[in-house]
Amino acid sequence: MARLDALGLADDTIVMFTSDHGDYMGDHQLMLKGPIHYRGIIRPPFIWCDPSQPRASRSSAFAGTIDIAPTVLARAGVPGFNGMQGKNLLPLMRGETTAVYRDMLIEEEGQRLGLGLPSRARTRSLVTARYRLSVYDGVEWGELYDRQTDPDESINLWDDPNAAGIRADLVLRLAKKMIEVSETSPNPTATA
Repeated sequence: MARLDALGLADDTIVMFTSDHGDYMGDHQLMLKGPIHYRGIIRPPFIWCDPSQPRASRSSAFAGTIDIAPTVLARAGVPGFNGMQGKNLLPLMRGETTAVYRDMLIEEEGQRLGLGLPSRARTRSLVTARYRLSVYDGVEWGELYDRQTDPDESINLWDDPNAAGIRADLVLRLAKKMIEVSETSPNPTATA
């Protein structure tokens, strides 16, 4: 930022910092990355430095890397295209709203075998303000954590009979979220 300022470009440059995923860094005795959607993996950093917004702000609202492209296009005044996924985060960054998502969908298409899975990891997770539910392709088990009472995600409620209603609700919300983000392009021009 100091270099941009020295070059006289700071008032005309937006700088973003992010990564494609987080890192376990020892959480749950794991290192690097993987298909288990613990907090360290699903919370990559995102910093947006915009000269039109000189005041710093911080948000714990749900957002994802899929939202970067629509946000950049909106900031440049360029409309997105039909079927573009993700949402414009500018209203959130400007303090015009406190959320752009109720729930966050996380999708994993792994490349390696492991974790007792019969094939490469294919994971879908739904993260809500209170819970994280993860389902894995090819197995009957899954994960359900109450992030409010168990922030370290150490008590899996998947098979807990007392959590059966919560699990059913979250599985339905996950299915609806997956339909919501499914491809809609191109728009049909006629009926068959």
